[in-house]
Amino acid sequence: MAACTSTTAAAYYVCALGSYDAVDEMLRNVDATSTAGLLLAATAWQCQGNALRAETALRRALEAASEADRPYVVDTLVPLLISRGVFQRAGSVLATTTSPTLQPGRDALQAVVDAANGAFELSAARASAIRELLPHLEDEVLVLRMRQRLALAAYYRGDPGEALEEAAEGIRLARLLSAHRFACTLHSVAYVTHYACTGDAEATWNHATALVGEAIAGGDASYRAVGRVAVYELAAERGDDREVEGAREALQSEPLPEQYRERFARGIADVLRLLWLRDFTTCRNVLIVLKDTTGRTDGERALCRALLALVGLALGDDDDARRLSRQAISTSARPERRLAAHELRYRQVARALAAVAGQLAGDIVRGRRAAEARFLRGASDIVALTAFADGDVPLDEIPQTVRGYARALLIVKRRIETRPAKGPLTSAELDVLRLVSAGRTAPQIATLLDRSAHTVRTHLRNISTKLEARGRIETLSRARQLGLLREPVRTPLDGAST
Repeated sequence: MAACTSTTAAAYYVCALGSYDAVDEMLRNVDATSTAGLLLAATAWQCQGNALRAETALRRALEAASEADRPYVVDTLVPLLISRGVFQRAGSVLATTTSPTLQPGRDALQAVVDAANGAFELSAARASAIRELLPHLEDEVLVLRMRQRLALAAYYRGDPGEALEEAAEGIRLARLLSAHRFACTLHSVAYVTHYACTGDAEATWNHATALVGEAIAGGDASYRAVGRVAVYELAAERGDDREVEGAREALQSEPLPEQYRERFARGIADVLRLLWLRDFTTCRNVLIVLKDTTGRTDGERALCRALLALVGLALGDDDDARRLSRQAISTSARPERRLAAHELRYRQVARALAAVAGQLAGDIVRGRRAAEARFLRGASDIVALTAFADGDVPLDEIPQTVRGYARALLIVKRRIETRPAKGPLTSAELDVLRLVSAGRTAPQIATLLDRSAHTVRTHLRNISTKLEARGRIETLSRARQLGLLREPVRTPLDGAST
């Protein structure tokens, strides 16, 4: 390698196989403005977690590259674009070269782009052709890259078996080549496949921790951050205090690149931890920021609203909890189009939590219907979570993938049990009942509470049903028997001076 350290091809292979120190050493010995230098600089920026600066360096390299060097730049830039989720731009860059150099690798990248854009049959056909070619390739680095890309394409197509098979083959080859940094890319695909598709908690945990180990061995601070954030997120879902605190200490041991500080799942891990600590006010503030951040998917917003509904219950605001529960149920509905695995997962968890929150807030019929949604039935851990909320399953028998959420539910339920009793009525129904006791009519109550008369009459019907009473006189009598009307009622219509 030393004889050709200034060539773009040599830089490309060092970027693939070398540690951060090897990349940095070669960078000091080449022209930083050359194509080789820009490739090395981009890889160094990626290792440091600065994806935007890495992309800038690679775009400069693409502009300056010769026809012979262009395939190496394209093969480095497109995976970066894919990792950022900009698939159309990735496809456009792939089209900038037709050189036979690294062509199988570009075909594998196109399979990823096709799958991410929903062209599953085209992606599968490309992948099949590439797998037939693999045994005839002598370039181990190219084979390694293609294994990772085939795994990623299979993940986007929703084929976890193929994704894990390709990732396992790639990990084996990466170990033989001592390619620690590249092993990180394979462990990350295996991690997300197990997390979002198979639900195998132990395999997910093992790949996340292996990701951290390989990143440390390769000197890659970016993947080290990815792995540590993943371990923290998983620890929170597993509901284990010791694991959570250990993972949190590791996260705080060094500054995180901005994209990992803003990661949605990390925010949810913080929320679960705050719920366990019963810091409901801070929890609510964190969730509001998470929910309102630009770019959130429907599944992410639904999960935030479902958790906010639980926090509302803990803080005694049943009306807000019911409203948020209904919003989460609506937002989490599965559309006809195919969903990314992680988005479907967020919607499933959100639907289950929102269903439980709705029932706890008195919206029993809607909550039970939501819990019976068809797209929840295939997820055994989600079914177990709703059964736990009904008291049918003990906490230590809940699958690890949702045990942290179950623990949060348990804390909220206990909080409800210890707060001042309101009987079977919600806060809104109590407000209406007290105004009825003061002699107000439905239109007057609607004006006082800034609600429609229809809403007030609905509350009145619900109150009568819950109290098993008919008519106002019987309803008020039953309410007094239950101690729901002990507080004196004063309203703006009473003529009290201010």
